Amino acid sequence: MRRLLLIWGLLIIVCRPTLAAEPMTEQPTPGKQVGQLLVSQADSELKLGYLLFLPKDYGIDGRKWPVMLFLHGSGERGDDLKLVKVHGPPKLVDDRPDFPFIVVSPQCPKDRSWNGEVQLHVLAELLDSVLTRFAADRERVIVTGLSMGGFGSWSLTAKHPSRFSAAVPICGGGDPDMADKLKSVPFWVFHGAKDFGVPLKLSEAMVAAIQKTGGSAKLTVYPEAGHDSWTETYKNDAVYDWMLAQRRTSPAPLPTADPCLAFARVGLLDLKLGNPDDKNTFAASIFLSTSPACAPMLRERIAPHREKLLADATAWVNAQPPEQLIGNAGRERTRAAFKDLCDTALFNGQPGFTTAVVFDQYFVRHKGMLKLEAK
Repeated sequence: MRRLLLIWGLLIIVCRPTLAAEPMTEQPTPGKQVGQLLVSQADSELKLGYLLFLPKDYGIDGRKWPVMLFLHGSGERGDDLKLVKVHGPPKLVDDRPDFPFIVVSPQCPKDRSWNGEVQLHVLAELLDSVLTRFAADRERVIVTGLSMGGFGSWSLTAKHPSRFSAAVPICGGGDPDMADKLKSVPFWVFHGAKDFGVPLKLSEAMVAAIQKTGGSAKLTVYPEAGHDSWTETYKNDAVYDWMLAQRRTSPAPLPTADPCLAFARVGLLDLKLGNPDDKNTFAASIFLSTSPACAPMLRERIAPHREKLLADATAWVNAQPPEQLIGNAGRERTRAAFKDLCDTALFNGQPGFTTAVVFDQYFVRHKGMLKLEAK
């Protein structure tokens, strides 16, 4: 009994809501955008570089400032923060030191996506850190993003709807089944009518679904725009006026990120399926989740089995018709199969502690077309 009480006490300590420490590359300075680094508490190997901007009047009168979280597109992934300044608010603030937001612009690793399950957790950790360290107005926290960042804006808001006062997804999309979770957040959505990379219908479907639930969502379509619907949007001061006017009077208490969740990396699959002429591809960044107390043991178990696990997962994927891998149903089918492979390899089919497969990327291209959250 004493041993059980000791284990329970350790779990309580581990799961206490603490916020991630941040090694900083440059001291935050009002009126200037600087590079920062977040080290995840869920896995110290998960690191997120980001740009932080504080308005030039920050700290003068003790006021609290609205926070804008900006998620870039797929072309700006990597480990060079200068890429994040190519578009949107992080490009804008270098010439506007009086921009009236704390702007947080993270950079997604090159083999991940913003709406990956692990990356969503790390983004929540980043929000917790910023909202705790700085004079942030927690009633005005806005998320916006373009392309891959538009998808991420929908996903992050659906995961933590009570954190955000407003959302501005640009040329993105999501799952209309999430609409009931999103109805408490005001949305202003933007898209180009001639966008052939991310079809306009994806934004239309999300806005219609939210409106059907009684939520607040409006859509602006640029009739002549292709995929670049962000340049026009981010130079429009009316968009920022609208953001500032939105307020959540009862924001969720911190932390946003689940402090009792930890991750162990299995690895990345990036495969061509079947006949190359069919242009079918599959990509998944695979992790196992567990409690912080069990994570070190799980990482030790994975290390000697990683190569075989990835080989077995590759063989399973190659044995599936591509249609069976697509969308929510395909992702859940793949998750269940990978869970069986991991349980067999790591625990002889009888896991000693709770684990779950999570994806920090799950993309399927069928005949060259990207299939995201397809029904």
